[in-house]
Amino acid sequence: MSKNRLFPIAGRFFVSLGCALIALFWNSIADAQDLRSAIKTRILERSKDVEVNTALVSYRFSQIGGTLSSVYLSLSTPWGAPPVEVLPDQKTTLIVTPTGEKLYERDYPKDALFPFTLTLGPLSPETLYRAELLPSQDPRIQQVRLSHQEQHLRIAKTFTVRNEPTYLIEVEIEIENLSSDQTLSFPQGFEMALGQTERPYFLFDGARSAQILRNYTRFGGLGFFRDDLVLWLINPPEQQDIHPWESKLPNGQQIYGVRSDALELKPQEKRVYRFGLYAGRVHLIFLEEAGLLNIVESNLWDQSLAALTKSLQWLYEWTGNYGWALILLTLFLRLLMYPLTRAQFHSMARMKEIQPKLERLQSRYPSLTQLRVLYPKMSEEELRRRARENREELTKKQMELFRKAGVNPMSGCLPVLLQIPILILLWRVVLYSAELIHMSPGFLWMSDLSQPDPLYLIVALTVLAQIAQGFLTPTPGTSQNQLLIWVFPVVFGFLLKDLSSGLWLHYFVSTVVQVAQQAIVIWELRRRPIPQIEDAEAAPEGADGSQDR
Repeated sequence: MSKNRLFPIAGRFFVSLGCALIALFWNSIADAQDLRSAIKTRILERSKDVEVNTALVSYRFSQIGGTLSSVYLSLSTPWGAPPVEVLPDQKTTLIVTPTGEKLYERDYPKDALFPFTLTLGPLSPETLYRAELLPSQDPRIQQVRLSHQEQHLRIAKTFTVRNEPTYLIEVEIEIENLSSDQTLSFPQGFEMALGQTERPYFLFDGARSAQILRNYTRFGGLGFFRDDLVLWLINPPEQQDIHPWESKLPNGQQIYGVRSDALELKPQEKRVYRFGLYAGRVHLIFLEEAGLLNIVESNLWDQSLAALTKSLQWLYEWTGNYGWALILLTLFLRLLMYPLTRAQFHSMARMKEIQPKLERLQSRYPSLTQLRVLYPKMSEEELRRRARENREELTKKQMELFRKAGVNPMSGCLPVLLQIPILILLWRVVLYSAELIHMSPGFLWMSDLSQPDPLYLIVALTVLAQIAQGFLTPTPGTSQNQLLIWVFPVVFGFLLKDLSSGLWLHYFVSTVVQVAQQAIVIWELRRRPIPQIEDAEAAPEGADGSQDR
């Protein structure tokens, strides 16, 4: 099939596809419903623990000590971060029942110390709490209350879990004196552990510190890092009576948490302490929303990734769908890179025009291997000398040919090298936005853009677009190149078919736009006059063996 005939066919295909996508635009926004908005809860019969499952995380709250005993990041995306348990030394296993229900089996380490283990007066870490699921008008919000009463002292811990793209939960600690005539005094205040580790970090006056400081104005919290995970307790600025605390377990293990100033509760008095807990991945967008951007060190790449992710979020808020947000962001970046793409294809077209002259020129200056065949009886030293002279002369003639044709050999490579970081960055943005995309409505037939396309339709469309792009790319028309035009996209699509459909959507739009840009460049090249370049001068005497033979 000729290129002149292929272009109208490819053009009609992409125009029809574009019209179909535009026709479905409003339907994809109006009819899309988020099926992942409701929180699922259950109380385990054997342990009486409370499990709260969001679209991203599975939390488990233990009645023994009133603690948070597990934070399992359950979202799994292709080529993204796999499911993982945030709390150290904790093992969580996913079990899928025959009915498709997902169950999480926990294996707790012996003598484990869980977050929010609280010690106050007669209260011990093994105190048994009563669990309640508080009613909520919003299906995306679930509150779990763990309470205990001992004599006149009542402790209540309320955890607020939101089914939103975030790893933050809110924690409220209530300490109440139920006596009507007795004052409760706790000179040591309360101590609440976050966990045990060898290297915690602290936030003092907005700056991260690896050790506890003695002189500071505001204590912002403390936390632990493990690989790309972070567990961080947030202390709001208004709680000036909360300070960092460290101690040792009987086995010598160092533990860290927070403590309060001395407590004195008058009859019927109640004190309320509020904290935030960030338990999830090191995600700059989520950390910034939680006010924790200062706890991590970010480089230029991380900041660029976060900025582009924010742009994608803004487009999502504007369009109401991440599918259209990805399309608009890809279009914008492709248009931004159009001058580079145009320069690249102009250079490739000119190189193709002078390719026959380059081949004739190269045939006149044999390489060392060719000279050995031409002159089997010539000494090796003489062969190397002639090969060196040929190479120098060939380089000079090639540069002269490039100059006459107005071609820069590097102009075809430089635009590609400049585009690679941008394309990789956009590819990483789609992976980096997996939680946000997973919590959003689907797009067209793809119910979840963070997961593979169950129909592989977007994969097939992308493969067809790549084949059309291959036919429009100015390359030497050898049978090998023509075969690669078909084989490479098919192999590429088969090997990466299980990537998230959001990535395939980005790659499809990027390929379609590039095909359109190439068509424009081809139209420009057809309208310009082809420069007539004089053929290279004759080869020097003996260069190809004409005289010596």
